[in-house]
Amino acid sequence: MTFVGRVLNRLRARLVARTDFRDLGPNEFVQLAYLVVMRRKADPTGLADWHKRIERGTFDTQLVIEAMLRSEEYLSNFGSDIFGRLHLARQEWVRTIAPFASILDIGGSSAGRREGALIELGYPHRPPVIDILDLPPDRQFWGEPLFDQSKPQSFDWGTVTYYHGSAEGVGEVALLQDRAYDCIFMGQAIEHIYPEKLPTVLAWIRNHLKPGGRFVFDTPNRAVTKIHSPAAYINADHKIEYTPDQMEQVLAASGFIVTQKIGMGHLPRMAASQKFDAREFTDAALLHADADACYLFAFEAIPDQNQNLPGTSQ
Repeated sequence: MTFVGRVLNRLRARLVARTDFRDLGPNEFVQLAYLVVMRRKADPTGLADWHKRIERGTFDTQLVIEAMLRSEEYLSNFGSDIFGRLHLARQEWVRTIAPFASILDIGGSSAGRREGALIELGYPHRPPVIDILDLPPDRQFWGEPLFDQSKPQSFDWGTVTYYHGSAEGVGEVALLQDRAYDCIFMGQAIEHIYPEKLPTVLAWIRNHLKPGGRFVFDTPNRAVTKIHSPAAYINADHKIEYTPDQMEQVLAASGFIVTQKIGMGHLPRMAASQKFDAREFTDAALLHADADACYLFAFEAIPDQNQNLPGTSQ
């Protein structure tokens, strides 16, 4: 089935759910097509144009969909699988992360994979120890898991153990307090933490990294997401979205040195023009050193051993 066919079937399904599609008039079809395809109400000019086609007897529902999908408005706003492309970029990035013997993944539960979200994303290594901290099963972001997280998950390469609590409350999860890790990972999670609570989380992370340990995470880049969504963050649950410079300053204030920085979804034309155009995602480099012009960015950081902050231990 063609893309247009899939959209038309989706439109018909939505219309059937609202009314009897067979009794729907051309004008009503056009108005609902605008809502479903263009994601806005029909404008008077657009309605007048389609009304002329109806009067001339040249109206066709397939033509409505095809015209909308070819329009400059649709292509610039929705003309690429944006989040599918970003997912590919994250998969490419996670394959570059070094092997570690022990990992704590904060926010790393998967609804369907016992191994957790990091391995589901494509991490190619199999650490003997993966601990995952996430919210209780009935509150997890991607839905309630399909397996029992109350007991360790054993594999031929190691063990995945789930702990439940919030990222902000990591210091209150009793069973984690005596543990230390070669890597603490946060995949698209740091933006869900209130900025005033993040220093406490970062202090905990710093204190629970083994010597030589790494803090690795990725997050949206507000320098670019604000072009896509100027009035709000790109996800209603985001508490803040950082630029790379802002994030580096936050880390420095909490006693971290950034050792690696990479961008995902390179959009230099959009960053330069400050105008959103979804079509740029189609050929955007998945990984790029110019993190400032990327939709997402990732950092690897280590504790600054020359900085002795209150509440941290060397």
